[in-house]
Amino acid sequence: MARLLHEITLPLNLTNSNDGQGKAWYRTAKQRKEIEAMLRDNGHQRQPFAHPVCLRIVRVLGPKQRLWDADSILRGSAKQLIDSLVACGWFVDDKTDCIEQVVGDQIKDRMNGPAVIVQVYDQPARFVWVQDQRIVNDGGMASGVERQRAE
Repeated sequence: MARLLHEITLPLNLTNSNDGQGKAWYRTAKQRKEIEAMLRDNGHQRQPFAHPVCLRIVRVLGPKQRLWDADSILRGSAKQLIDSLVACGWFVDDKTDCIEQVVGDQIKDRMNGPAVIVQVYDQPARFVWVQDQRIVNDGGMASGVERQRAE
């Protein structure tokens, strides 16, 4: 079972940039700097993890927000969030040598959102094929409800 190493909650409204990141770099650079400033202002600087880890990024919905499609959770400003974590010393880089896996999730806790929960685990969630072609979790990250996908 994956072990939770570190967790923070940020008052951040993730955007999914459904219209694309665009060719203009300044919008995403500005967003990354704003997130980095929020991390630094709240004391979320640290030394890099000594081994590859897995990130779980949880979007907490705010009032009147709707769940995104599953393939949109890690779009948009999740990239700027991860880049900001690198800038604040959490990781040497965002390559797979440092971050083996990134998992996106979202919860409908409108009383505490919008926000983002960032969790760092010591190992990735591993999904393996079993003989009858169901996908099951072999003991990686879980959130409240076990993430088994077996029918």
